[in-house]
Amino acid sequence: MITRDQVVTAYELILQRSPEGEAAITNHLACPDLQTLGRLLTTSPEFRALRPQTNPTPEHHIYRGYAPGDLAILHEFTRYTGPGTPGFVTNFLGVRTRCSFQAPLAPYDGSVEGLPQPLGSTLAETAEWVGTLRAVGEAGSRFRLLELGAGYGPWMSLTHVAARQRGITDIHVYGVEGDAGHCDFIRTHMRDNAIGEDEYTVIHGAVGAADGVAYWAVEEDPGAVYGGRPVGGDGSNYLGATRENIVEVQVLGINGLLAREPFWDLLHIDIQGSEGEVCGAGIEEMTRRVRRVVIGTHSRVQDGIVMDTFHKAGWSLENEKPTITVWNNAVPTVEGMALVDGVQVWRNPKV
Repeated sequence: MITRDQVVTAYELILQRSPEGEAAITNHLACPDLQTLGRLLTTSPEFRALRPQTNPTPEHHIYRGYAPGDLAILHEFTRYTGPGTPGFVTNFLGVRTRCSFQAPLAPYDGSVEGLPQPLGSTLAETAEWVGTLRAVGEAGSRFRLLELGAGYGPWMSLTHVAARQRGITDIHVYGVEGDAGHCDFIRTHMRDNAIGEDEYTVIHGAVGAADGVAYWAVEEDPGAVYGGRPVGGDGSNYLGATRENIVEVQVLGINGLLAREPFWDLLHIDIQGSEGEVCGAGIEEMTRRVRRVVIGTHSRVQDGIVMDTFHKAGWSLENEKPTITVWNNAVPTVEGMALVDGVQVWRNPKV
């Protein structure tokens, strides 16, 4: 077992600071040995931000998806320099996220992240951050975000806080999410970050090419499972679903969602394999009223469909990183072989 003094010393040597508080020390005392403690601290986003040149680059990050000059946008926002909060991870803008929202956040309890470069943060890779903050940086006196497949609403909170930093007062962010438990997370997350109820809208429903009805598998612990999508009424297309935990949900067509505002600064899409179909159905309306789109892609097939759709519509590709796939002939679909989601950032030159 490691000691309290060893935890404090490890923080000072590796992160060049003292622990955030007793909660952080207690959390790290659970490490079985010094090797595990050291690995936890040296693989944290904070350490990568402090010493990017000494951090070995994983193979799947050789292609970063952004140019060095793209990082300038990160420095246009004020970096949070306060303490961490037990039970939360705090990003460089000061947005706090409950570690209970996602199991992988548990090791970062009480931590404060550095700039999301060169590899990103606990939330997303650097290219996704760059595209998102560019949308805020280019906004005028108002800011509107529509986050599809919102989960707990990380991009809703992040862009809202970033827009406040820019002095924007007319801010409204929307999140569409099919899991009712995650919708509750969004409301909690907004309160945690001092975002008023009149400044955001939570829409419970799945996203589709057109309005309709679908089925959704309800999880006993919403924080344990993300990546949900509509399923067959018998539980098909969803591992572990049964008739007992499937509920009917409304499917909201992309064009109707876009019609809720005359203009959007950013459309963020993470809808677990339906992105090609939805973007194809909504591309004309997007071209009329959306300045920038950030899309998470979930297979090499979806990478190509989305890229072809936006290219034909005359959009400009600012950043992209393809889905990383591990080939396995035993897997029935290409999507099922995805190891790391891709990302594409598109700028509309027509608005």
